[in-house]
Amino acid sequence: MKTEIGLLIRDMLGDARYASLRHPKMVRRGFGGYESVFRGVEGPKNILLCCPEHTNIGDQAITLAECRMLQQSERPFIALSGDTTKTLKCLERYVSQEDVVFLHGGGNMGTLYRNEEEYRLNVISLLKHNRIVLFPQTMSYDDTAESQRFLRHTQRVYGAHPDLHLFAREQVSYERMRKAYPNNDVQLVPDIVLSVQGEDNADFTQRHGVLLCMRNDVEKTMTDSSRQMIEQIAAGVDSKFRYTDTTIDSKYAPISQEQGKQLVLDKWEEFKHARLVITDRLHGMIFSAITGTPCVALNNSNGKVGFEYEWLKGLPYIGFVDDSTNKTAIIKAVKTVMAVGSTDFASAGLGQQFGPLVNLIP
Repeated sequence: MKTEIGLLIRDMLGDARYASLRHPKMVRRGFGGYESVFRGVEGPKNILLCCPEHTNIGDQAITLAECRMLQQSERPFIALSGDTTKTLKCLERYVSQEDVVFLHGGGNMGTLYRNEEEYRLNVISLLKHNRIVLFPQTMSYDDTAESQRFLRHTQRVYGAHPDLHLFAREQVSYERMRKAYPNNDVQLVPDIVLSVQGEDNADFTQRHGVLLCMRNDVEKTMTDSSRQMIEQIAAGVDSKFRYTDTTIDSKYAPISQEQGKQLVLDKWEEFKHARLVITDRLHGMIFSAITGTPCVALNNSNGKVGFEYEWLKGLPYIGFVDDSTNKTAIIKAVKTVMAVGSTDFASAGLGQQFGPLVNLIP
């Protein structure tokens, strides 16, 4: 009931106004902290919002890839992290109609990571006269009454914006977005990290060991017995197997953009030195792809690993097994990817797939 009333108030006031009234101190502090950033940039600019401050290295890699893409524009750009409530006064005062706003991509369209969606709603409801582009996302709303109420609210906010462009990073989310947001431009491109080039330059003679990159969060599906079975498979390839992850301890949050960039580059370097990666993390698979590392990917709870694999199925060194309990299938996939002689990521030809997104960057 409390959530429903909150959504009704948001509908009446607008999400940005609602957030400003609820958190006036945050708005004032944010204006003091960010005013100099906006005043320091002259002329039309590109603005990237909602960059993560949390410790998921996959999301930090998304930010890095987004920044690299935006840096190819001649326009200056600003990249800001975290809760957009703290930026609202600056956005209202310093954003001109010529500015283009970009919203961080990832896998958080839905109520599983509701705060992230609320950050976007603040911006979309406030900047109705700007082009707004949502970098590639996965959309996953469940069928609960609360989730569906929140979805209807996003439909009203998104649908009221005349120049909002939504990008899905796989076919299932593309269909969901088209159905949910018929008034908006919806297009399909890969996960933005797959736009990264030049990281598959590792020397195979220097590779050793097996990396097991497994989830331990709300999207985890693997049982202890499956994990033990995968450890046995890894040991059969190389006794020097070890665990890694695309997250670090939350005690290190908030993560600055510079810290996030270094975490990503260090993780890519780790992948470059592995003979094989077995993972149920989406960005475990993607990091393997861009670094030219043989990989067997296993599906996760919301299926996004399998959905994104569709972009990579032409790469012979990336394998996929839908059932993490199927020992025979996993062993077969391991043998297949490790028998590949060349791991050239550029051969995937994904660069042209980002055309619809690149065309919206002035």
